[in-house]
Amino acid sequence: MSDLRRQWNNSCLNAGLPSLSLDTSARIMAVLLHYGNNEAMVLCDKFRADCEYVQKKYRITGGGVPDTEFVCRLKQYDNDLHSCTTPPLWAKQMMKEMSSIDIF
Repeated sequence: MSDLRRQWNNSCLNAGLPSLSLDTSARIMAVLLHYGNNEAMVLCDKFRADCEYVQKKYRITGGGVPDTEFVCRLKQYDNDLHSCTTPPLWAKQMMKEMSSIDIF
């Protein structure tokens, strides 16, 4: 599955088509930023493939300048996660639907 997902994401990048929306991408990275010390995330190939896609698509690897719209959206969701005592419903649903990960 991970190879297929990785190939799909790379094909979309090469064709200039979105594999994931900006909103979904920002949510994925906000959850990773906030809950990233989770073994279930590391072991989920699909989740890792999507994270790699987001990093390439929005230039958040290395010393490059990241996409400003992405950064603004990421800050919004990161603030949302920090302001809650329990994970918001969108985070739980997204992780369950996208990666079959129950991290909460």
